[in-house]
Amino acid sequence: MERRFPVIETARLIGRAPGAQDFGSIRLLHADPRVMRTLSPTAKPMPETWSRQALMAIVEHFRRHGFGAWLFRERWSGDFVGYCGLKHSLVEGAPMVELLYSIRSAQWFKGYGAEAAAACVAYGFETLGLEQIVAFTLPHNRGSRAVMEGRGFVYERDITHAALPHVFYRLRRPLSPPKRRKRGTGARS
Repeated sequence: MERRFPVIETARLIGRAPGAQDFGSIRLLHADPRVMRTLSPTAKPMPETWSRQALMAIVEHFRRHGFGAWLFRERWSGDFVGYCGLKHSLVEGAPMVELLYSIRSAQWFKGYGAEAAAACVAYGFETLGLEQIVAFTLPHNRGSRAVMEGRGFVYERDITHAALPHVFYRLRRPLSPPKRRKRGTGARS
């Protein structure tokens, strides 16, 4: 029996767990020089073998943990937008859950990264019960930093990841709002 994974929906996007059939979508990201300047250690498009390995790692993460990086498409057109999700990562040797995302350059400046990130962060806190989520990017990646900061992530420090300098952000689970008392209950002064 095939395991079914959650679908994440926003006003404009639908995110689904990927499978082997999604290689072409992942390849759109990894072959795009503009995208790879923000993802690749070489800042150049990656070979197809790298894309296959990356896709299989995402699929395996879903299989092991029940969540991962969803592939997001526009609701009305079905066009591939990018991926966004949560994954278990080691950051400087410490286990953490990371928010990760990559949006096709043809889809930049439409707010899709922020929209997908908000949905994935909500899933992490509300469904998975996470206490915190981290995110990191190359220091010059202003778009990614804007997504993190717009979601409430706070810069903590510079780190080295994949042998490159990165900026590290963290978002802690929001405190639950105080429960409102019904009128006519409670102490009177």
